[in-house]
Formats: sequence, C-alpha cells, structure tokens
Amino acid sequence: MKKFFDSHIYWPFVFVLIALCMLSCITLKLAVPYFTVLGASGIWSKQLIFYILGIVIIYLVNRFGNDHIYAGMWILYGILTVFLVGLVIERFATLKLGISIVPLAKSTHGATSWYKFPLFDFQPSEFMKIVMIICMAKTISLHNEQFPVHDFENDLKLIGKVSAIALPPMILTYLQNDAGVTLIMAASVVFILFASGIQKGWYIVGVGVLVLVILLFCYLFIFQPEIFTKIITGHKLDRIYGWLDPEGTYKNEGFQLYNAMMAYGTAGLFGHGFSDVVISLQEAQTDFIFSVITLGFGFAGAFVTLLLIFGLDFCVLNIGLKATHQSDRYFVSGVFGCLIFQQFWNIAMILGILPITGITLPFLSYGGSSLLSYMIAVGMCFDIHRQTAIARHNAVN
Repeated sequence: MKKFFDSHIYWPFVFVLIALCMLSCITLKLAVPYFTVLGASGIWSKQLIFYILGIVIIYLVNRFGNDHIYAGMWILYGILTVFLVGLVIERFATLKLGISIVPLAKSTHGATSWYKFPLFDFQPSEFMKIVMIICMAKTISLHNEQFPVHDFENDLKLIGKVSAIALPPMILTYLQNDAGVTLIMAASVVFILFASGIQKGWYIVGVGVLVLVILLFCYLFIFQPEIFTKIITGHKLDRIYGWLDPEGTYKNEGFQLYNAMMAYGTAGLFGHGFSDVVISLQEAQTDFIFSVITLGFGFAGAFVTLLLIFGLDFCVLNIGLKATHQSDRYFVSGVFGCLIFQQFWNIAMILGILPITGITLPFLSYGGSSLLSYMIAVGMCFDIHRQTAIARHNAVN
C-alpha cells in the first residue's frame, strides 16, 4: 500500500477519473426513465461498483508493477483467445445448427460477445484489446532493439509480427458480429505502428488502400446495390440505411439516430432535465450516453463532457511522451489510439457523421468489461508515470 501512495501519483489524472465517474453515475441515476433494460434503477450503482473494482485493479497493477504484466502477457493472450474461439463456435452453432453448445455464452443485438456469469457479463474482446496492445508494445520494443534501422525489410518484418498478434483476435471478434470492438483494435494497431517509427511510406500506402476500399463500397452502393447487399447484410446493412436517411427510415433503421439528433438538437443551453421522458432513446445507457447527457444537461453538459474527455486524453498522452522505456511508449500509444477512436466515433455517430456501430463512450457508458479493461490500462499508465518520475528524480540527484 505504501508503495502505491508514495509513488508520485499523477493527480490531474486522478481528478479527471473521479469527475468521469461522477458524471457517469449521476447521469445513469437520473436518466432511469430513458432506459429500457431490466433493473434500470440499479444501473448507476453497478457502474459505481465497477469503478470501485477499477480502483482495486489500479492498485494491484501498481503493486505488482508493469514488468510482471509484460512477463505474463502471452498467458493472458492465450486464455482470452480461447474465450473468443468459444464465442465464435457458439455463434455459428446457433446460426447453422440452431443449438447452444458453449456454456454461459450469450448473444445480444445479433452479436455473440459475452459470457453470462451469475454476477456479471464478461466480454473477452474488451480485455483482449488491452492485452493485444501490451503484446504488440513489447514485441515492437524487442524488434527495434534488434533492428534499429527502419528500412523496407525491417519494417516489413515488424508489420508481420504485429499482424500475427493483432489479426487473430480481430478476426475472432468480427466473427462474433462485433464490428465495433474490431475497429477499436484496428485503431490501436495504426497508432502503435505510427509510434514504432516505421517509414512514412507505409502510411501513404495504408491511406491509399483505405480510400480505394471506401470508393469501391460507394460505387457498389450507388451503381451495384445487388452486389453491395450481398457483401453487407443484416444488421450492418440496416444501420447504413438508417445513417444515410434517418428521417426517411424513422420507423425502422433510422429510429435511434433520428431520436438522438432530436435529443441534443432541442436540449438548449441547460437541457430538458430528466423528470419527464421527452423522447425515446434506445441503448441510452451505453452507445447513446452522450445524447442522454446532452438531453438532460444541454450544451453545458456536453461542454463539460468534452472537456473531461480532452483532460483524459491529455493525461494519457502526457504520460506516454514522458515515458523512459520504449515498450511503455508503444503501450500508451495503443491505448491512446483506442480512446481517441472510440470517443471520436461514438460522438460522430450520434451527430450523424458516421454510421452507428455499437461503439461506446469510454468511462461514461455503462459496462463492466469495457470500464475494467481500461482500468488495467490506467493502472499501467500510473505505474509508467511513477517509474518516469523516479527515473528523473534519480537523474537529478
């Protein structure tokens, strides 16, 4: 305990986390009338419990240190991979055979991404995104020590190593029909490779391929819709139609987006409050928490939320920039990439800029697996800050 509290705590980071906890729990408590899940009145208390468990995780990570986590990363990676494989098997068994064969596996909104335990639902992909970043960070650090010069051959080897780590969990998560977490994982790969120092030409190629893929899908959607609907099917296709024309598809695909836009569009400076239900919001406690905050607290609430998000990102980035170990810098880059991507996509999809993909708002949306997985990352960030502060203190003295 003494090691943790005498370890150069990054207090601005602590204050931001406390503020996010308060905003999340207060919103979840006041906005109960908008929630359509069972036990809605207890959601805020569960979120508070998750935050308390997160504090315990932060303490344990600092107690044992990042070195032990780096040492055991492949064990965690293997265990979580087994969990992911089990969910994929369950999904295809239920779709193709109509039977459930994996104990405790659970499907929600078309995705088979959870294990339902007596006290909580466990989503392995959320934890895998953090473990994957740890594995990539250590691998890149070892690679750059062995190959300090970044040329085409060495960069190709590095991309191959990173792909070998990232692709299996990404593919398994996508096969669970969870495109949201798959995209978050992809974002961490992009950010961590950027921090690794690979040649800029790789990013030109990557952006070029991405642009071509987007243009191809746009062409198929406009001129070859029969082919497009064979590639993009089911729930994903509905979300695209709802995104492109939320008002015209209001009774079906566009219901969520249109109501979210009406929520923040009519909230004014201080919002409608939560005493009366003024509009229907699905997934109000998770995907659309930002709409709920804006609906209840107005522009002022949205501004405070964005300010806290900026403060969180600044603290994480500041820790990474000052880190003395390369593996720590790469790790923080991956976590920073996840946060930035989730925050941008979640708010952008609520504003109608991007399609709805089930991506939540970190530290504010309700969800134990997402919050606790990020608390592991936060704990590691605190330990990185402590090690950096001690190293600088020793260097001065």
